[in-house]
Amino acid sequence: MSDFNRVILLGRIGNDLELKKSAKDKPYLKLSIATDSHRPGEEKVTYWHRVMVFGQQAESCATYLRKGSQVMVEGYLEVRTYEDKDGRKTTSVSVMANRVQFLGGRRSADVHAPGSEEAMVATG
Repeated sequence: MSDFNRVILLGRIGNDLELKKSAKDKPYLKLSIATDSHRPGEEKVTYWHRVMVFGQQAESCATYLRKGSQVMVEGYLEVRTYEDKDGRKTTSVSVMANRVQFLGGRRSADVHAPGSEEAMVATG
């Protein structure tokens, strides 16, 4: 059997979105997605996930999503190891988005395209 690296998250955006450009002038966006654990008999715990979105998909997300927007993200995990400013070895895990689906009703901070009552999908 082959190896498989796939992640699906359903949560809310916890950061203000800022569309940036790479050194090769490609648009990208960093999202911070909050998900909650729901184990019976235990207190709810919130987990934060770093999600990277690229290209046209990043532009669509920056246009239509805001902090608090609910999304479903499909992608894969990327693990990076580097030295921090103090010379310590650090590991970072990010979700590299293949697909971002815009979900949920409107919140006061949400901005959606006209006629967007149904879910919108941004794919890369």
